[in-house]
Amino acid sequence: MSGPAVWSSPKRWWALAVLVICVLVNGLDATILYVAMPELVEALDATNSDLQWFHNAYLLVFASLMLPFGVFADRIGRKRLLIAGLAVFGLASAYAMYVDTSGELILGRALMGLGAAIVTPVSLAMLPVLFAPKERARALAIWSAGVALGLPIGPLAGGWLLEHFWWGSVFLINIPILLVAMVAGLLLFPEHTGKREHAFDWQGAVLSVLGLGSLTFALTRAPEEGWLSTETLGGSAAGLVLLLLFVLRERTTPHPLLDVLAFRNRYFGAAVVALLFVHFAMTGFLFMLSPYLQAVLGNSSLGTGVRMLPVVMAVMVGAGTAERLAPRVGPRGPVTAGLLLMSGGLLLFTTTKVDSSDTQVALCQIMLGIGIGLTLAIAMHTALATVPDEKSGEASGSTSAFRQVGGVIGVAVLGSVLGTAYRDEMDSATRGLPAEAAEAAGDTVGAALRVAQQLGPKGGELAAAARQAYVDSMDLALIGGSVVLLALAAVVFVWMPSKSVPHASTGVGTEPVRSAPERV
Repeated sequence: MSGPAVWSSPKRWWALAVLVICVLVNGLDATILYVAMPELVEALDATNSDLQWFHNAYLLVFASLMLPFGVFADRIGRKRLLIAGLAVFGLASAYAMYVDTSGELILGRALMGLGAAIVTPVSLAMLPVLFAPKERARALAIWSAGVALGLPIGPLAGGWLLEHFWWGSVFLINIPILLVAMVAGLLLFPEHTGKREHAFDWQGAVLSVLGLGSLTFALTRAPEEGWLSTETLGGSAAGLVLLLLFVLRERTTPHPLLDVLAFRNRYFGAAVVALLFVHFAMTGFLFMLSPYLQAVLGNSSLGTGVRMLPVVMAVMVGAGTAERLAPRVGPRGPVTAGLLLMSGGLLLFTTTKVDSSDTQVALCQIMLGIGIGLTLAIAMHTALATVPDEKSGEASGSTSAFRQVGGVIGVAVLGSVLGTAYRDEMDSATRGLPAEAAEAAGDTVGAALRVAQQLGPKGGELAAAARQAYVDSMDLALIGGSVVLLALAAVVFVWMPSKSVPHASTGVGTEPVRSAPERV
């Protein structure tokens, strides 16, 4: 099948601007909820498990359905499906604004993940329709910048909204952006429907969704049920078996959702695994950072958003460094160095205390962020350079899905380690409290501070214990993440070739990275 016909209208650059708006919401939504976690604890009586699911419901649906919707785009029509995805995202945001329980918000976040799973791959698939190959690299760079732009806007916008409005306003910001994108998209996007060449892999899609869901649910419930409980071990085993069946299915079906044989290519395999674990560490870290900045250090929502900027800006610096390194060296050195910087950044963050200065917190974030940007940019470029141009969309969807899976596992594992350690350390501090108050204080630091306020002058000791318990528990999770990244750096150093990536289409080394690849 030949590639899609290119739309030659001058409007294509305006259409690209609309695509940037589409993915801007994804980048925005990746970070905006972090600053709202203390408000969610208070407004919805959210537990630590609930907080994890507010993030993982979105990421899990996003990761699981991204590949299927990439395939559907050619069957249903890219314009039609993209507009539908924007509508789903907008309606889910409107629903999430006014929910009353944690379960309802988890449902809203899952529906937002459905919208994101449609918008991201379909907006990327629009680029070959809009642009000829000579313009496509520039268009991809601009599209990627839209994703990255949402990262720093998220904490700042969320912090400002929470300073002036109710917690649901963090979802309100999505709606006007999405409405503009829908109207402009209807006017500017060309119609395009591909040929239906083969049957859709429904079995693979179901196995991947059920496998990821079972594993995530088991890990998220572990702090409450116990790591060795029947629920945790049984759910984890079921998830792993389903994912194994998914891999076996994809190896044998003629038209798989995921080409698992591509992992035989050492460049592609090592790069994708690196991407997965980078998002494992990054998403898990951001999940822990916001309560530390707000509940432990006592910053406002807006102040927290400002203080989360160092890691986001450092990611961009690291990606810019990767742009200069890519033409000169092979991928092994920069990716290994980036992973080591990330490992060191997580370890350095364990030096923070309940009264650390903004400077210390920022310096720890910068080291981590530079490592993230360096690794993401080089690994993404390496993965995409190993596949033929006609399969670049499929490869981009695969790498994006793996990155979201890494985020799901990061929040589930690191968040659960933190939750378990915090609960154990707070046992002694909550003795003598009413059962309901003790349960709340032992679940999240935000809830503990609220209980401490209700105790009056006697609550100071509980508040101090909760802050210290959170820092100690965060340190344990950070050390675990650091060890994982250190081990991965060793694996990548052995697995990934040191020479420049031979491009699948040309057989020659990579060209300079003109701009940073997609960073979230």
